[in-house]
Amino acid sequence: MKSNRSFSGNLTNQETIGGFCYLIFMLVFLPSLLSWMNSQLTHPLSSAELNFVFYLVNFIAILLIFHDFLGRGLNQVGQHPAIFCQAVILGGVAYYACNWATTWVVRQLVPSFTNYNDRAIAAMSQGSYFLTLIGTVILVPPVEECLYRGLIFRNLYGKNRWAAYIVSILAFAVIHIIGYIGQYAPLELLMAFLQYLPAGLCLAWAYTKADTIYAPILIHAAINFIGLHGLR
Repeated sequence: MKSNRSFSGNLTNQETIGGFCYLIFMLVFLPSLLSWMNSQLTHPLSSAELNFVFYLVNFIAILLIFHDFLGRGLNQVGQHPAIFCQAVILGGVAYYACNWATTWVVRQLVPSFTNYNDRAIAAMSQGSYFLTLIGTVILVPPVEECLYRGLIFRNLYGKNRWAAYIVSILAFAVIHIIGYIGQYAPLELLMAFLQYLPAGLCLAWAYTKADTIYAPILIHAAINFIGLHGLR
């Protein structure tokens, strides 16, 4: 179904090409490159410190690639602050409602299941709570929202609304479990996958509602902050 809704201003070809190239680099090459570089240090970084470097590199790259896009989004917030606030509030409420329902289903299927990504973040926060806080609340949301909502969702939305939602939601869920494939049983991976679907749906909806990437960025940051606080 072709969408009759369009965003104010499109990504430039430079932003689109640069975004997709960096997304591939971030997923395929950057983790291994940073791990190798860390292994060459006389005093290697801790897991929390290395993850912070990963987040920081991504944040800087996204600012360089999408600085015009982010600037246009900020202008949209200033022009329509009421719509922006409405999108953030409704998107956040929708996320927690959908997340509660999904968590209930997961617990019925696998009562003992605990999200291993949450366990990894909890372990990092024990190593350095400050770095984990800055990384997950300040650095991660702009990166993931620019890539999964701004790049993937926005580019598909004008062509096919349903494809935009489906592809961006699935991509967002997969990226949070792909690093654990082979380490956990398929059922555990499926449960973790299900837990990330509400975020992908509600963040994409908030983006269309507010017409600015800052709506899902703010919701994402709040979700991560509340989640990290709950892991302490």
